[in-house]
Amino acid sequence: MGNGNLLMTWRTRWNRNLLRFLGSRARKQDIEDLAQETYLRLLRARDLDDVHNPEAYLISVASHVISEWKQRQQPFDSASFDETSLAAERIDLEAEADARTSQRRIDEALAGVSPMMHAVLLLRLRDDRSCKDIARDLGLSERQVKRQLAHGYEILRRALQEVSPS
Repeated sequence: MGNGNLLMTWRTRWNRNLLRFLGSRARKQDIEDLAQETYLRLLRARDLDDVHNPEAYLISVASHVISEWKQRQQPFDSASFDETSLAAERIDLEAEADARTSQRRIDEALAGVSPMMHAVLLLRLRDDRSCKDIARDLGLSERQVKRQLAHGYEILRRALQEVSPS
């Protein structure tokens, strides 16, 4: 599938999440422009078929678009470039690195579960489907779905604890 067709699929599926993400970081009147710039950058990408987590990649590209947009909005002022702004930027970078590490650990954990558990977890967490709907769609009982979810949640919790032990 070409990047254009794939982007249309991504837009249909995750545009609401992208706009929500942009809305939490930019002025309302700039959101559509930032979304368009995000999709344009993705359109210029080499091969989006190789992306393992499209939604996370979409948000990551949008994060870079916002960062560059904010830099263009504010002319450089050496007086404002102080220790506090450097510390805040470092914290942002650390949080982004932690998020990437967490996503990698989740992907690794999901790679190790059965296809059925993987499907149940995705339908519940990504698509926000009810246990009843998942059971009907996958031909399982609700009790089986709940067991799969409980076990899957435990696997994901352990994977995330390995990232940042409490």
